[in-house]
Amino acid sequence: MRSGPVVLVGNSLSLMVAGTQLARSGTHVVVLNGAKNWGGHFSTVTCKGVPFDLGMVLQEFTAYNAADGHADLHSYDPAVRNDAGRFCRVVHDFVAGYQETREIETPVMQVNGRIHDDILIANALTALPELDMATQIRTELEAGINGARSSSHPSFKQRAGTFDSLDYETASLANHGTTFHTHLIEPFCRKVLNVATSDVLARYHRVAWLPLFYPETLLSYLTGMPQRLPPTTFSYPVGGHVGDLSAKLRQEMEQSSHVTIIRERPASITTCVDGRFKVRIAEDETLWTNQLAWGNSVGELLHVLGHADRAAEYAKSSIVLVFLQVAAESMLRNFTVFSVVDPEFGIYRITNQTTCAGVASAHEHLVAELNPDHVAAGTGSLEDWGRRVAEELAGLGIVPSPDRVEIIDARQMSNALMLPCELNRHYHAAETDCALAAAPGIELSGPASGFFSSSYNDQIVQGLKLARQWVSS
Repeated sequence: MRSGPVVLVGNSLSLMVAGTQLARSGTHVVVLNGAKNWGGHFSTVTCKGVPFDLGMVLQEFTAYNAADGHADLHSYDPAVRNDAGRFCRVVHDFVAGYQETREIETPVMQVNGRIHDDILIANALTALPELDMATQIRTELEAGINGARSSSHPSFKQRAGTFDSLDYETASLANHGTTFHTHLIEPFCRKVLNVATSDVLARYHRVAWLPLFYPETLLSYLTGMPQRLPPTTFSYPVGGHVGDLSAKLRQEMEQSSHVTIIRERPASITTCVDGRFKVRIAEDETLWTNQLAWGNSVGELLHVLGHADRAAEYAKSSIVLVFLQVAAESMLRNFTVFSVVDPEFGIYRITNQTTCAGVASAHEHLVAELNPDHVAAGTGSLEDWGRRVAEELAGLGIVPSPDRVEIIDARQMSNALMLPCELNRHYHAAETDCALAAAPGIELSGPASGFFSSSYNDQIVQGLKLARQWVSS
């Protein structure tokens, strides 16, 4: 039996999904959000009146393990890497209630100065034979495939055992060969995360937007008998942004008579002997509930639970986002997403959000992404980042000259992305165990749900699952 309102703490997309769905069922919901925005990474920012998503933020409504129809939401498990892939249809149907979307053209990548359909992010393996080093890749794959699958083969990725500790370098070399790894995988990983692939757990390779292909699949595309591995299809809202969903969910909550929004963070959370949670907001304001969900980091939860000493110092990576405007007539290349593997460029990715949205406009809005720690020291101001990006866009042949680029804004997000390494996974598990021991029965969602289980799809599935679970309780 419910005691008090459902209390959702945080600004994550998952809690916004849960809050709207619970409110629709007539459930009284209290949302505590002391952050400046709603939706976290899946929100839009407005720079000089122009809205942008935070870099490459795309929708995936298809997956290799997608279930026919609607899979059972109760079976979703955030501890299973990419389990949200089974629920692509669920995610699509939910988003369709708020946004019209369109499939975008396949992203492209630059390798050795040449443009190809993107192999790394989009799995466009039809581009593999076009690579300068295709013959050498084929030779290495033919020499490495002997009919027996090693324990580092991707088919073992979701099973216990080797992949619990296997590093991405070892897995990539074993399955892709030295040339593919050295010319594509390693340089892109260093540009994105500023660490070597040996520092990345193989199971979490997609955190750096990098693949782990079956060697048999790669070889099939190089021998003219390609296996069925269609490119990843990405979608984007027509005439809008992915982050607009968060704005619409926020508006729905604000207008619902069943939702109370408190723009503060909880001062403390304690568990009572009767199983209820005491959520203290201020000295004279307390909420009591037996249904509490937490959607911020586990480290923040430990602080409000009085276990700040157990919060870990994670190894993290930093990001610089440069928001740009270019006159359509000055764009020399048309693309949705442009990944830059070549190490002489600091940019690792550019997203043309105007093209993604299918909008015909006099100006196109782009977001460039860099890792400030990977790029040479000496450039640190936001003005420097803007200048560098404009010069690199010209060097990449996207614009004729740097002066054709208008820098709208640049933002450096220090230590924004947790690294997918073994030590961080250990820290996350230890924090989670401590939090659940101190607050048994609390629901962990969004960034707190599991080690790298807070993607766009994950969070929508988590919110829908949580709402269904509590409506039926």
